Amino acid sequence: MKQVLITLAVLVAVMVGYYWLNSRGIVKKNVETVILEKQIYFQATDKMVTNEEATLPLMAKYSNGVIVSYAVDFSYDLAMIKIIGVEVNKDIFDKKAEVKIDENFGKVTIVAENSKERNKLVSGEVKLATIKLKGLKKGTTMIYLSRRPETGILESGKVVEGNFQMPNFKVNFL
Repeated sequence: MKQVLITLAVLVAVMVGYYWLNSRGIVKKNVETVILEKQIYFQATDKMVTNEEATLPLMAKYSNGVIVSYAVDFSYDLAMIKIIGVEVNKDIFDKKAEVKIDENFGKVTIVAENSKERNKLVSGEVKLATIKLKGLKKGTTMIYLSRRPETGILESGKVVEGNFQMPNFKVNFL
């Protein structure tokens, strides 16, 4: 009986010690989105209100060359979001700008290309397009990447394919 009580006491002591070690020092941090190099992302806006038009900029970050073309596909929830329109940044992508919005399947395709006036382009953060949307009902939804983005990067006089990432984007309608 003594051995059972000692074993039970040790087990309780281990459980209390485990709880004490894991519960102390919990620091609540603000969650911030970190934008990485070679990433295409949606720039978060302050608040999106249901049944009001909002704009959502599509941005890219790259500092080792300039982006001269891109093709992006993403999907959205038809019950939560209505895409009103997409406007490609024509200051940079002036040669080709195609936008396809499939309202039956909730898919948007954006393809854009720069002309030969590439010596004026700068690297860093670039606005690729502006998406105009409206929230249909309150709640949270996601904008999902349909396929990996294709990008053309001008590096030392040659256009090479960039290996960009595009994370899913959480949208909250109030």
